[in-house]
Amino acid sequence: MLPPIDMSYIADQLVEPGDEIQRAFEESKTPIEPNPRVLLIGLERLLDILRAAEQESLADSAQALRAATGSEPSALLDHGMDLLLQLAALSKRLDLPLQAHALEQLTLPLCCWILRRGGELTHPEPVINAAAQLANSLREPDQLVELFGLMNEIIDGIGLERALESETTNPARPWRVLLLNRGIVATRSHQPSLMDDAFDAIVEHLPEDAPDFFREGIGQMEVLNYPAQVREVMQRYFDRWCTGQRLH
Repeated sequence: MLPPIDMSYIADQLVEPGDEIQRAFEESKTPIEPNPRVLLIGLERLLDILRAAEQESLADSAQALRAATGSEPSALLDHGMDLLLQLAALSKRLDLPLQAHALEQLTLPLCCWILRRGGELTHPEPVINAAAQLANSLREPDQLVELFGLMNEIIDGIGLERALESETTNPARPWRVLLLNRGIVATRSHQPSLMDDAFDAIVEHLPEDAPDFFREGIGQMEVLNYPAQVREVMQRYFDRWCTGQRLH
């Protein structure tokens, strides 16, 4: 299911994993720090602040956040992400992988909510991973179209110049992962216009990856019985970046 970009949804989704993590922490025979209650209280307070700042317009909501906290939306995003990821890491140490996964997935709606109110995404890897995992679980083209839109918001939140600069120093290359995954989501959405947007970005920013991407894509067309309009787009890029390259 595609998560709604809503603070009440995030708060509701915290309850069950939070209870499980606290229970496992209290039953653990091995001392573990920090106490999850500290992280959960921090998250609850942050979500209360974010919900209280809701206004009719996104600009007014951003201003209300600054007035209430004295912080920029980007700093609030960093703080919320840090709390969620600390709690996810604690879940893994307590052998609760499902709860860790649920918490990691919440980085996506939290991120998009704050990005819409003027935040910037300075640590994109967790959100990119959450979007990739969500893409693997979705089957309906309409939901994949919505996810494509959220991926665009992540791209805008990272900022093109900053993303390209970080690629030179970060071996994990989150920008590369995001652009390739967005291309896959566009293909599975069955929307030629989205495919063109995503494929053009791969060609422009990841030219070394483009041939393999389109070669693998054309191979999936028959295997997964994609509709004709999807095959036509994939064939066009394949002809340009794979077949054409071998003739030069």
